[in-house]
Amino acid sequence: MTGVIIMTGPRSKFLKVKCGDCGNIQTIFDRTNIRISCTVCGATMATPKGGKAEIKGEVLGRVDTDLEQGG
Repeated sequence: MTGVIIMTGPRSKFLKVKCGDCGNIQTIFDRTNIRISCTVCGATMATPKGGKAEIKGEVLGRVDTDLEQGG
């Protein structure tokens, strides 16, 4: 079986990010292709970089990890 690629799971993830300006916490896709603004104050929380986004706030954790742990 030459040329077979086995993927163990998706590389992308959803992150809980805290806005650096107002402290609002929202969920952001880590490979977004659009600019993400805070829903409360409008500050930029993530900008696309051709792959993984540049996150401008504090990353609090992964959403799927929280679900696996029952949170």
